[in-house]
Amino acid sequence: MTTTASDTTTTELDDEHGTLIRSLSAVLPTALGNLLATIVVLVSLVLGVWSLVATWTGHPEDALPLFQVSVAATVVALNALYARRTFSYVITLIGAVLWLWVSVTPFEPFWQVLLQGVTVTIMLAGVVFSMSAVQLSKKPRF
Repeated sequence: MTTTASDTTTTELDDEHGTLIRSLSAVLPTALGNLLATIVVLVSLVLGVWSLVATWTGHPEDALPLFQVSVAATVVALNALYARRTFSYVITLIGAVLWLWVSVTPFEPFWQVLLQGVTVTIMLAGVVFSMSAVQLSKKPRF
């Protein structure tokens, strides 16, 4: 027995995306989505300015590392703006927070590099999941 495209059901098509992406693709009300994205962007800007001022005044130990804050804030803010109708950027946000935490926590050099690599991978995987979830949220559900 052969399977043709017409035999494929909607549930089989949804299974190719997985349950994680399907659950992240739930659409938020427009006002709530915009509010959450705005809060994420504003917090990212505040952390970035705080790190920048601390670095410029000669006290970088009083703030988060400027490079990590700049990269994490940019990735999270852009992802939040792109996926503002869903809350799919939560994985990116978690990865960014973990990366910042690993950056300021003293570990042995091997573990520092390994954990930073893992957390950056989580953050970038969150971007991929978020983009897939946004595309899935734009498709009609039957």
